[in-house]
Amino acid sequence: MSEDFQPNALADELYLARRQRQPGVGLAERYPLATLDQAQRVSEYLITRYLAGGQTIAGSKLGLTDTRMQAALGLDSPLIAILLSGWQISGGTLDISQFLLPKLEMEVAFLFSAAIDDPEITDAALQQAISGVTVALEICDSAYQGGPRSLFEAVADNLSSGGFILGEQYHPADPQALAELSATLTNHGKPIAEGNASQCMGSPWNACRWLVQERARDGNPVQAGEILLSGSLGPMVPIQAGDRLELEMGYLGRLGCAVV
Repeated sequence: MSEDFQPNALADELYLARRQRQPGVGLAERYPLATLDQAQRVSEYLITRYLAGGQTIAGSKLGLTDTRMQAALGLDSPLIAILLSGWQISGGTLDISQFLLPKLEMEVAFLFSAAIDDPEITDAALQQAISGVTVALEICDSAYQGGPRSLFEAVADNLSSGGFILGEQYHPADPQALAELSATLTNHGKPIAEGNASQCMGSPWNACRWLVQERARDGNPVQAGEILLSGSLGPMVPIQAGDRLELEMGYLGRLGCAVV
């Protein structure tokens, strides 16, 4: 393990950068990360800082659910990060001054009504444990100046999590309908991103089932009331003040967001 590896110190600087809304300068050089394990340790310390500051865990999100990206990075599965309650944005307005380098992803959100501790859970049992599914936007952000330059830096910063916006209406968790989803994000009525379910482990349902089973195997089962963000159904897009965004996603409906 590198002598330069200082997980607590790096986590402290990432936390401070977000609190002060000033990107961390020179973090990659001062705290080089050599392995995924190192990056995950930093992320664990970072979440501990947030929890000590009064945040609570709202659920989980998946990253790198596109199997092509996994292969390109030498991975055989997606990655998991934490969602915190204070990151949920409501009211349809996103204040861009609260972020450093915000970009959006089109996602599906699952809301759980029951805990799941079965790593071999069936689709039928999983459906019963999900109270509803809705359209979502994830705000990806980074405490690294200029953004992460490697997968390890993104993982250390809790997979570049910044916030999330959920639709107001929840719908049944229909595996077939979820597998057929398409998504379109517009800005002032003009399309800026398109995607579909196949870009998220073949279907957001597959992503949900994988995460639930993985957390059960790790002894950290999903709990009632938690939210899961599926991973993106399309490309990540930058945003700026003045944007008027609308995400349309099949039977899950629409989600609007004004960026100020």
